[in-house]
Amino acid sequence: MEIRPETPRDYALIADIQARAFGGSAQVPAIVALHRQRAAFDPELSLVAEQDGQVVGHALFSPQVIRLMGADVPAVNLSPIGVDPAAQGTGVGAALIAAGHAAAAERGYALSFLIGHPSYYPRLGYQPHAFGAAALTVPADALAPGPVEAIAPRPGDIPALEALWRHEEGDVDFAIRPGPQLLDWLSPNPAITTRVWLRGGAVVGYTRLHAARPDRPLLFLAADHAAAHAIAAILTAGLPALTLPLHPASASAAAFAQAAEVQSWDAAMVCPLRPGVYEPYLAAVAAGRPIGRVIWPAAFDLE
Repeated sequence: MEIRPETPRDYALIADIQARAFGGSAQVPAIVALHRQRAAFDPELSLVAEQDGQVVGHALFSPQVIRLMGADVPAVNLSPIGVDPAAQGTGVGAALIAAGHAAAAERGYALSFLIGHPSYYPRLGYQPHAFGAAALTVPADALAPGPVEAIAPRPGDIPALEALWRHEEGDVDFAIRPGPQLLDWLSPNPAITTRVWLRGGAVVGYTRLHAARPDRPLLFLAADHAAAHAIAAILTAGLPALTLPLHPASASAAAFAQAAEVQSWDAAMVCPLRPGVYEPYLAAVAAGRPIGRVIWPAAFDLE
């Protein structure tokens, strides 16, 4: 078996393998294609496995910057990984993961993280219960409306949105920093609306909202408590309550009387690639620090 970086001639083969590996779904190949459009994409971390001259597997290690203990940490997200059904159970996946870990470590990435099967990935170095999901539910009658308006994201908004994200999410462990492109702030899913919120012409908020779940925004950023209330008040129109994806360390969590809660699960895993980065976080969580929370980039809105 040979493990090597992908080349453009592999794209169709990779799409076919990922579709068949995930039960005939076209969504996973589309997610791979969207990741290739990111500024941070590294083809040396998009690996294929060949057997007898045939591509039988693919693993994408997507470079990300996460927040951990108040610092920016270079990391990779392993997703997706797919193996030709005829070659599953023969070690192809394990070989792809080992090669990806080695390549990512050589490039200075500190850890690899994923959502995966808890009986498989720990055999390959992944530790469960590394992060989780967070929520804060606000009754509609507890919100204070204010003068904000929503527009579609514009290229000129990106610096303000990046600053807004750092304000809201900068203290949240495992928060994934969005990229610097307009595409990083738009959703490829037509059912998901992305909005920039303005107050007096200045950017004071950003939301990502699925039409089928209007009471549960996928991402919620606000510049201050008044903006958080004003945006939430508009989103909750006609609803009894709004559940925001806010972590106890999110800046807007303190805007509401309700407490944000975070829960981990065994499928949320990390494989350390460099010593001394992940271990202090684990020790802090054991001592009572709230476990981290991941909000997945917009490319995963297709899932």
